[in-house]
Amino acid sequence: MVEISDTSQTTAPSSSGARWLLAGTAGCMVGAGLLLWVREGERLFTDGLIAAIARCF
Repeated sequence: MVEISDTSQTTAPSSSGARWLLAGTAGCMVGAGLLLWVREGERLFTDGLIAAIARCF
């Protein structure tokens, strides 16, 4: 007799790991933005910074 196992339990850790990875990435992006805001303050939205961001895309 062959038993068929439930595959939903084997995919749960992978899904959880992906969520942690996305949450960590979002946290790093927010942290980098806050650090840039603290260091640059009012000069954050100057033409040079906007041009640098545009070059990334």
